Amino acid sequence: MSDHEWVPNRPCVPFSLYLLCACGVAAQAVLVLRLRAGRPWAPAAACVVAMALAWCGVRSTSCATATLSRVVLAAGTCGLCACLASAQVGVAEGTARALERSAVSSCELEVCSDASLGTRGYRARAHVWRGGVRMGDVWVRSAERYDMGERLRAVGRFGRGAGEWRLASERQGVCGTVSVVHALGVTQASGLRAWVNERRRVALLAMEPDRSAARAMLAGSVCGSKDAMVREGLDKVFAACGVAHLVAVSGGHIAIVGALVERLLGRTRLGPVSRTIVLLAVTGIFVLFCGAPVSAVRSWLMCVVAFGSRVAGRRGHSLSAACAVALGMVMVDPSVTGQVGFVLSVASVVGLCLLSSYFGYVMRQLVVRPRLHVRVPRPVRRGMDGVVDFARDTLSACFVAQFATGAITCSMFSQISLVAPLANLALALPFTVMVGAGMAVACLAGTPLAGVALVPCDVAGTAVSRLLGWMGRLPYACVSVSCDMAVAGAVTVGVTAAILVWWPRVRRGPVLAASGALAAVSLCLLLRWRFFSPARVCVLDVGQGDAILVQQGASAVLVDAGPDQSAAAELARLHVMHIDAVVVTHMHDDHFGGVGQVLGEVPCDAVLVARGVRGNVPDELAAELEGRGKGDVREVGLGDELAVGDFRLRVVWPEAPVDGSENAYSIELALTYDDGSRTMSGLLTGDAEKDETGGALAAGRVGDVDFLKVGHHGSKVSVTPDEASELAPEVSVASAGAHNRYGHPSAECRRVLERAGSRFLCTMDVGTVTLEPGERGVRVVTERSP
Repeated sequence: MSDHEWVPNRPCVPFSLYLLCACGVAAQAVLVLRLRAGRPWAPAAACVVAMALAWCGVRSTSCATATLSRVVLAAGTCGLCACLASAQVGVAEGTARALERSAVSSCELEVCSDASLGTRGYRARAHVWRGGVRMGDVWVRSAERYDMGERLRAVGRFGRGAGEWRLASERQGVCGTVSVVHALGVTQASGLRAWVNERRRVALLAMEPDRSAARAMLAGSVCGSKDAMVREGLDKVFAACGVAHLVAVSGGHIAIVGALVERLLGRTRLGPVSRTIVLLAVTGIFVLFCGAPVSAVRSWLMCVVAFGSRVAGRRGHSLSAACAVALGMVMVDPSVTGQVGFVLSVASVVGLCLLSSYFGYVMRQLVVRPRLHVRVPRPVRRGMDGVVDFARDTLSACFVAQFATGAITCSMFSQISLVAPLANLALALPFTVMVGAGMAVACLAGTPLAGVALVPCDVAGTAVSRLLGWMGRLPYACVSVSCDMAVAGAVTVGVTAAILVWWPRVRRGPVLAASGALAAVSLCLLLRWRFFSPARVCVLDVGQGDAILVQQGASAVLVDAGPDQSAAAELARLHVMHIDAVVVTHMHDDHFGGVGQVLGEVPCDAVLVARGVRGNVPDELAAELEGRGKGDVREVGLGDELAVGDFRLRVVWPEAPVDGSENAYSIELALTYDDGSRTMSGLLTGDAEKDETGGALAAGRVGDVDFLKVGHHGSKVSVTPDEASELAPEVSVASAGAHNRYGHPSAECRRVLERAGSRFLCTMDVGTVTLEPGERGVRVVTERSP
């Protein structure tokens, strides 16, 4: 039977998959809503009893009894996870209250995760111990890196955070952040953990991660140390090309290690059981060696289940093993459902188990083997067939993984890589060579042979870095998107269910025609978003910060970037695919904090600051700009003008060079628009207040405007009644975050502007505000109803 006639069988969906989904939802509901049961152990015990009784009836010969038992088993499992999640919320609350009432130095912090490098130093998860009792978990932020298993006493500050950061931390069972000011003492890890830490240090010394991009990737993919990659900006390149999973140690790495160990064990006389034990021990040590990321732990436990089934003589079933392992991890620690690595890992594995055979079948219809002449030597024909089969398998696996994890990545990271299939196909061989040789380097570290093993690592790593660099520069290699996770997740589940139920046969012609039509529609949308955007000014909802988009056609300028990733997410939602420049009005972090995220997700030509500020850029912003290749910022001063399509942005303040450190040093931009039939005018003020705006008015640089971006988030000193009357804006927009501690926007500011005849809007009430020029004045569209 030919490839075109063969259709794979539907996979068997285990009951544990439904249990896993239900338990994940239950755990997240409790963690997100922060429900608290005063004593969750009583209902937890009741759930365990119900599950035990239900298990006895699952295999009943009576269909009704078996069905009822499954329902009870599912309900009991979900209830148990909810009880455990509720208990974790209570523990986190208790830990937070204890740390707020007492000094951090009275506790001992045990580092329990690998440290990650950020703009403010290293961050790692740690258990909090006091009097020999574990109280809960916190993030530890410090200038020094601490290894897993180390315990430290330190003077520091504890904070619970706010907004999305606090909620994301609590979802992971972390009650807050301890910022270490001074370490009083550090106790090194002991036993196996100490040995693994030492071997890791020796391996990293041998690899020299800061020497080149190839060595940085080697350290990240073999040792799990991504510090050098972060400093080089390689982590963002991997994400943009859709191959971040290659340096996130998980099933692929364990498979490479397992294959190497099995090949070595094949030369010994050990029996199957002994080989299995040795293999699991070596792969387990490798997981510890890489910092024990949750995705790697999940993969290793799947190996335990698979090898256990093999030794017991049972038939293996990957989907059942994946679901059973993930379900067990959720029941032990419900907060893993809030860890992105765990969710992505489980989603990709489940997707591969369910759909890889069908997608492989589709790829066989689309990518056919070449029919070579019979005179071509048989080895050449076999080699060509092998290359085609490898391309089919790699592409189908990539498409399935992207489909299964798309809802999560698009909603959390606001981007999707269009070159991911090509990148995974091109990097498969050199990356495997680099990882395999890197394993040898880790084992031989400290010996002269380590240098020999580094040669293939450098060759393969250089090939990987060059390929990634080329792909990352392709037009639209990575596209900004925005979606609601619940909606996107429901669509993913619905499409998966439809494929499993329908399991349709495909024909090459119709599939290619449909793919071509989809590609054409996508291309039209991309061209429209990139080159034919409507004339608009968008005051973005970025919380307690500022970000204003001015856009028309192929041109766009972003004035400030908010405090965090919110601006990048809003740009993705608005389908902004390119920015000519980011103007940072002044050096306060609620205006420049999101610059790095924006530059990482949207191509940008330049970063502009006020005249005199270039030498006073804060270190964290300078590091971000340097890492993004934008270290050479440009300055603008009084009278300078920026063109954005038919928009003109003219600098009307400050009047002299400044250092950007004060609100009064904010850039103020007078905006005008005129395309012959429509006009609009406005004033963008940054954090400038009444004195600065009054100075621009007195000098005649600005007058009557259609809209006003209210200065300093609508503080009570942002504008005077006389200034409001002279500006006479039809619409005034303040940018502020809900429940902010400053009371922005102030009632006085609102009253002054409304008395001047202006309609007052605030982003915390109506979301992003879009202003468009019209024939009869400015047209206002809000994200939410006022």
